[in-house]
Amino acid sequence: MSIFWCGLYLCCLAVAGYPVVAGLARGRSRLETVGFSICMGPGLIAICLIFLSMLGLRPGRVEILVLTGLCAAVGIFLYRRGRPQDVIEHGGRVFPLWGVICAVAIAYGFASLVIDTVHYPVIEWDAFAIWQLKAEVLTHLPLHPRPGYFSDVNLSYSHLRYPLLVPMMSAGMHAMSGRMNDLSKTIALLLYPGMLMVVFAAVRRINGISAGLTAVALLSCLQPMLRYGGAGTAEMALTAFYACSLLCLLRWRENGRWGDLLLCALFSAWMTWSKNEGLALAAVNAVVLAGLKVRGSRRRGLVGAAMFVVIVAAIYLPWVAYSWGLPRTDEDYAGNLTVHGIISNIGRVPRILGAIFVEMVDWQYWGLFWFVTLILVVVQRRRFACPAVAIIGVLLALHLLAYLPPLMVVTSWNLDELLAVTTDRLLMHAAPAAAILIGLLLPAWAGGTARNLDQ
Repeated sequence: MSIFWCGLYLCCLAVAGYPVVAGLARGRSRLETVGFSICMGPGLIAICLIFLSMLGLRPGRVEILVLTGLCAAVGIFLYRRGRPQDVIEHGGRVFPLWGVICAVAIAYGFASLVIDTVHYPVIEWDAFAIWQLKAEVLTHLPLHPRPGYFSDVNLSYSHLRYPLLVPMMSAGMHAMSGRMNDLSKTIALLLYPGMLMVVFAAVRRINGISAGLTAVALLSCLQPMLRYGGAGTAEMALTAFYACSLLCLLRWRENGRWGDLLLCALFSAWMTWSKNEGLALAAVNAVVLAGLKVRGSRRRGLVGAAMFVVIVAAIYLPWVAYSWGLPRTDEDYAGNLTVHGIISNIGRVPRILGAIFVEMVDWQYWGLFWFVTLILVVVQRRRFACPAVAIIGVLLALHLLAYLPPLMVVTSWNLDELLAVTTDRLLMHAAPAAAILIGLLLPAWAGGTARNLDQ
């Protein structure tokens, strides 16, 4: 029966995401619609369950099915009104042998994820001590009145003030099945393929199918992706939401449709509720949005950026209010992040950049992924004159730079130890942007078309 409830819950999450995507991103291909929907659904259902929990209701089977039913009704109406189009950007060569290699790589990545999520219990320490522990708390106790867990300093190792979106996704699985089991990790079976679909759709539309397959094949079998993707931590959720926000941001710049901006804001809000690093990534998105010229109008870009900030803040502020006054017994990067602290620790920058570079060139862990990225950036530098390439390049650079200030403040961690345990995860978050950049920079002789790079 656990498998049945697990499958039903995953279906509920996928169904719940469709009406939001269909309503805000009309005229998209089936691939984009499916990719967005199966990433949107987990965030949407989880945030609704969190707000219901703040009102005193534990996540339950009835609540999940009611939310899914409402979403399904809206989704049916929108589907009948305008079905997704099977829009495919034709052109470009797909070498048969290379297509087979890419398909095998993607299948290997997905099979590895399935085995991890279904066969193995929660054995990753962070998943066991932080995310899935919170899931058990949320399953048994509503957020109002506030459970004693959040004030128990003896449980500080579990990071009491970490956001609750990912734990609530797992709590929903526990609630649906009526028992505590390790199938709660299977949320990754939606987020992982959803991320790959979105990356493929972004690259295929601009630089052809072969470039899209190359980008996704490189991304799908990254060792960090396979290590953390199905482990039950928040890494997969943050990475998938970030990938979706990138495509929405590109779409907003191209056509200026408010629906794409709203989708970008929603995915960015899910990022902030997933991990504290999501705040930095949402801020990067806001900065880039503010610098865009949309439909030839700088003012429209600024208005869009302001709307983005308002939406993300409105969704995230309830957690700020709820967590206010909780024990600050974890690293508390935000509390220690001051101008004086950053300036006084400016000497850490070479060590931090050196650690990130060493991680990137660890080919036994990352394969050729970052090597290919760096080589294409240098060889195809002229393509950065194209808006889509320039935007992704700026996003990737700002993303990596955004991690410098938190690492420069003094915490309970020794810097070298902190870098050793975090750099792979931080680079995993940036991997979708790098994969899209690889796809956009792929030259014509390798199957790229570069047909829409001038958009």
